[in-house]
Amino acid sequence: MTNLNEISETKQRNKTVRKDLFEAKKLYQSKEYSKALEIYESHYKQYPELFNKWDRIFYSWSIYQLNVKDQQDEVELFDSVELITELIPQADLNKSPVCAYTLSVFKVLNYLKDNNDWEYMLYWLDKLNPDLLDEEQGQSGDRIFPSNREKYYNFASKAFLECRDYQECIDVSKKALQSLSKFANNSDVWYNWRIAKSLKELNQNEEALVYLKEVSKVKRDWFVSKEIAENYYILNDTDNALEYITNAVLTKDPANIKVNLYYLTYRILKDDNPDLALKHAELYAALKLQSDSVLPDDIEELLIDEESLDANQLEREIKDYWSNFRFKDQELQYGTITKVFEHGKSGFIKSINDESLYFKSFEFKDNRKFMKVGQYVSFYTQKSFDKSKNRESLNAVNIKIDD
Repeated sequence: MTNLNEISETKQRNKTVRKDLFEAKKLYQSKEYSKALEIYESHYKQYPELFNKWDRIFYSWSIYQLNVKDQQDEVELFDSVELITELIPQADLNKSPVCAYTLSVFKVLNYLKDNNDWEYMLYWLDKLNPDLLDEEQGQSGDRIFPSNREKYYNFASKAFLECRDYQECIDVSKKALQSLSKFANNSDVWYNWRIAKSLKELNQNEEALVYLKEVSKVKRDWFVSKEIAENYYILNDTDNALEYITNAVLTKDPANIKVNLYYLTYRILKDDNPDLALKHAELYAALKLQSDSVLPDDIEELLIDEESLDANQLEREIKDYWSNFRFKDQELQYGTITKVFEHGKSGFIKSINDESLYFKSFEFKDNRKFMKVGQYVSFYTQKSFDKSKNRESLNAVNIKIDD
């Protein structure tokens, strides 16, 4: 008799729980998230086996709405998302429009990125299967946002690099390049960049240069040239190292963000051109001292007179040197400006050899009011990469009015 009573009580209890869970679902659909969550939490602690697939899904969404979506408390956020990943599996976003599991894990990943907690990010990345993430990009005006799959690879590539797991960084970055069919805002550049950085750390400098050259086709930033120069320096190829040092020094970026470039240049030049090397060491020291940073031993050993350092003057002298060095093997060319685009940022010059050369306005060294069609100018040329035509090209640079 006792057993029959227990069975009857269990059936009645299960029926009551199921009724409550149905009511919780209706509450969630009415956006009464707190009431829904209260029911789900009370029953899940005692009777998790009575939760079917849809109960777990709506329980997960209730947690997301109240404890994840706008959560600022770190412990509450992590605990809530951990529970969601136990309640439901990751949905295939190529077939489903939305997934509480995926949304919640990305919430955590974004939080960890903002706090530079790359090591813990690896734990959470392991909860996502990138093949179940969609490649639908977002857009707001002209701005393109990465797809969920691309965001995953962005996080993973960066996290492995920051955690110094260089082979994993290479592997996941290569997989991103192979598996993603589209990239937001040329983000493929950064996979090549992280592969190159990792290869350098693994002493595979020649292979690193292959990827850096791909980066340089799109990004002409000083730090790309500096990275290429450093790889050539490690390979004892001074000539190529100095070519890229020139490109890096002559950008218009402020000297203080390029401080390590000047230190690298000192190291490259100290044996073959000690006077010029010293000038770079002095600029490096001046910039480091401005930020109260400790100088490395090899700079301290130079016994630089710190009180006489003038960072601005040193930068001018260094730029003058590299400006002359940049074109030392070139003959000055002449031509006429044939087009200036309406935005004023670029145009074309027709050389006396009848060659049409693209130029950017910052290469025009005289008053911009004279940068107009018909102006006769002198210039040098520099290799560039025409991404629209996927080929190397020559640009006109260091353009001046020819009197």
